[in-house]
Amino acid sequence: MNSVITIGFRLEWEHPVIVRQGPIGDRAIQSPREALKYLSESFTIRSGKPYWSAVGACNAALLHRGDVERSRDCFVAAYAEYIVKIYPN
Repeated sequence: MNSVITIGFRLEWEHPVIVRQGPIGDRAIQSPREALKYLSESFTIRSGKPYWSAVGACNAALLHRGDVERSRDCFVAAYAEYIVKIYPN
């Protein structure tokens, strides 16, 4: 039995999400694929409902099983929570 899973590696959001990259730089995250990479490589705290919702929504978007723009919203929520966790003041 052969199955082909189509993955939307080239999917992009209508508007990128700008994240802080170090003390003097910013980075544009433009797609669910980039967001998943950022979540797994740049987040030192990988927990909480927003984090896991973002992971799930980005995976769903890439598999054409979820809305691409919803994955962006979930990523923004996860990033916001992460910033609050690492800079609590």
